[in-house]
Amino acid sequence: MALSAFVSCSKDRITPLPESEIEKYDYYQYGVGRLEITTDNQTPVSSKENYVACEVNLKGNGFFPDHLYLRGKIRGRGNSTWAWYPKKPYRIKLDQSSPMMGMEKGKDWVLLADFRDITHLMNNVAFTLAHELELPHANHSRYVNLILNEQDMGLYMLTEQIEEGKRRVNVDATRGILLALDLNDGPGESPQATDNFWSSGFQMACAVKFPRDPDAATVQRVKSAFAELEDVINRRDWDGIQSLLDVDTMIKYILIQEIIGNGEVDNNPSMRSGYIHRYDDKSKWVMGPMWDADAGFGYDGSDMFNRQGRCHTYFIHNEALVFGTEPYRHIGAMNGTASDLFCKLWGIPAFVYRLQKLWNERHEALLSAVLEQIKQSENAIMYKAAADIKIWNIQGFTHTGGVNGLKTYLRNRFSYLDGIIKAYPVKAY
Repeated sequence: MALSAFVSCSKDRITPLPESEIEKYDYYQYGVGRLEITTDNQTPVSSKENYVACEVNLKGNGFFPDHLYLRGKIRGRGNSTWAWYPKKPYRIKLDQSSPMMGMEKGKDWVLLADFRDITHLMNNVAFTLAHELELPHANHSRYVNLILNEQDMGLYMLTEQIEEGKRRVNVDATRGILLALDLNDGPGESPQATDNFWSSGFQMACAVKFPRDPDAATVQRVKSAFAELEDVINRRDWDGIQSLLDVDTMIKYILIQEIIGNGEVDNNPSMRSGYIHRYDDKSKWVMGPMWDADAGFGYDGSDMFNRQGRCHTYFIHNEALVFGTEPYRHIGAMNGTASDLFCKLWGIPAFVYRLQKLWNERHEALLSAVLEQIKQSENAIMYKAAADIKIWNIQGFTHTGGVNGLKTYLRNRFSYLDGIIKAYPVKAY
């Protein structure tokens, strides 16, 4: 695509054309861009709370529209990665809404460090599954070599910030809800926040992401609305569930979490990095978007701490189940069980039938799509991923070895889950 189809140029600045003139790129695009961020006076980015003003210079390197030069600001983000590892994740807020490497325009963007994921592909796999299953508002992703204040920071994933917006999570501007199901943002680990609560039904840690900066009355409105959903699930009221929940999105969300073996979900009653949203008061709840996959794929959580300089251990729990062999009775889950928000649904035969039907129809194509995405992405990033290992002095694993381990894990995982899912008990309890 010609550069003139994407940007208009001046001597000092290159800015995006109106959205109507942008050629859309789909999810499956490959290549590594170059993202140069220079903070004013080269001020260090040392806080998750305070932004630092900066220049953002993004070059597509021939793979994507090239190039973008805008003012913005940057801060840290994340939890464990920010706290424990030398390679930090970041959040960018542009002064003006803009596309980034073919992704639809927005002001808020995330740079994922993927420090403990030697493959740099785990979040990519989760997003691919979400796109293949058409889970609403699935994130897109691009790879960039980040240069921060003239220092090479290595390979990063650039993706959208999960937030309300017509091009992000599209909910009504006045009565829409975006709710995080997250221990970190909930009242247990963020007791000072005023936007969170323990849910009434299943005692899940929740945080209101939209409406933004909610007052006490708004938080209570969201809590009450979510409690209605919890109530019909707890009572296994199938008609009530279908009236309040987009069941297909719940099934797709559950299958993605089980495929990747995400340990962040398997933590009853709460979880981490979960999202659910609702367009308005009269709409059904929709699961997603999908987020944060690097605690899956057979990850050994026992070596979570003190791993700087050494690769984390993955691919050792191919048969560990997030929801278990009999989820309704909390049997067979890896760390105990997931929340009853998910598990109670297995007490309804119609739900289990629909889940099994979707798996039977789609699982072979899903595996093929994921393996193809890994192949194409690996071809694009292999050299930068190898350089990333040297930059951060990561020992004990090669990038190629990690990718081979990921592919083997997924093949084994799909094969194992095929037997598990077909054997789920289909009965009313």
